[in-house]
Amino acid sequence: MGIYALSKCHSALPHYLFFDTIPPSLKMGITGSIEINMSINNEKDQNSLNYRMSYRDVAMHKVMLQDVVRTDAYEKSINEVVRPEHSVLDFGCGTGILAMFAARAGANKVIAVDRSPFIKTAKEIAQKNGFNNIDFYHDDHQSLQLDEKVDVIVSEWMGHCLFYEAMLEPLLALRDRYLAKGGVMIPAEVSLHAGLVCDEDLLDDLSFLQDQPYDLDFSPIAHVPFQQTDLVALDPESILKNTAHLGSLNMHTISKADTPRVFTGTIKPNKKAEIFALLGWFSSELSQGVVFGTGPNDMPTHWDQILFPLPEPLMVDPSRELTITISPLTEQVGKEQCWSWSITDGEKTISVNEQQQQQRALVDVPQGKL
Repeated sequence: MGIYALSKCHSALPHYLFFDTIPPSLKMGITGSIEINMSINNEKDQNSLNYRMSYRDVAMHKVMLQDVVRTDAYEKSINEVVRPEHSVLDFGCGTGILAMFAARAGANKVIAVDRSPFIKTAKEIAQKNGFNNIDFYHDDHQSLQLDEKVDVIVSEWMGHCLFYEAMLEPLLALRDRYLAKGGVMIPAEVSLHAGLVCDEDLLDDLSFLQDQPYDLDFSPIAHVPFQQTDLVALDPESILKNTAHLGSLNMHTISKADTPRVFTGTIKPNKKAEIFALLGWFSSELSQGVVFGTGPNDMPTHWDQILFPLPEPLMVDPSRELTITISPLTEQVGKEQCWSWSITDGEKTISVNEQQQQQRALVDVPQGKL
């Protein structure tokens, strides 16, 4: 939704708007917007900075609003949950659309919170639509100060494979401070899933640097694509039919201390095949009966899946149950997300630790001629 609740995708910005992680296709457009705006107005005051930030935010908010699967599901859930006596807090409100849904559903009081200066624009949008009963706060989970607790907290906080950026812990901190006893969280539960990638075209892509493109030897870096996660949107035919459920988070009860750092599940392949990667995605139950997913077999959303390549192919067979483990390693806001993953059939185990690979690659290079 907002800076707090936006997922990084091929055409959208990440939760905390770190420019270095913006996909190239959108970065070009955003850079152009910033440069044009700066050429129009070179003032260095805060108002100019905030204007530029709002200007470039529109592209990502447009992508979010165009995600009909996600937006319609949130509206349906809010309509089913919110009662006239309820107060509702929209955390990471972005354009304020969830807050406006809550107001339209008849909530007694609606509070919209976002750390981005775009929240000023969100207030303008709400007022333009006649929603004058929404209070807007330019705050984060630490600075927000409210006089009373709320009955419902709604937030679109999920990143790719849930944990692509650090967003869960700020939401849990806010919940513990401001959700009334017996209050409702939207989403109510989120789950992590994994599949087995058997698409040979994907293997060709991973192997590109190993094939000496342009008759040049790229062996110093040819192994890297097999040890790095990537954002993808795969077709159902790219994975084997059977998938694994790796775990669920109950958003009413999960605590920071209880948040699992390792997710594990098992799969019995539906056929004998050679696999080249794991694939991770999430599903969300916003409220009872209101569910959407982000996997290859689900209706497309703005979320991607995450590809977890294997350094070597693995032959799988229905007679051998597989155990898959996926772990998000980094949780600091603004840090690049790193993962570890593994698969075993009881005889052979393949594992990758992305953070260790990156640390090995860190070298100090002196300035000047090498």
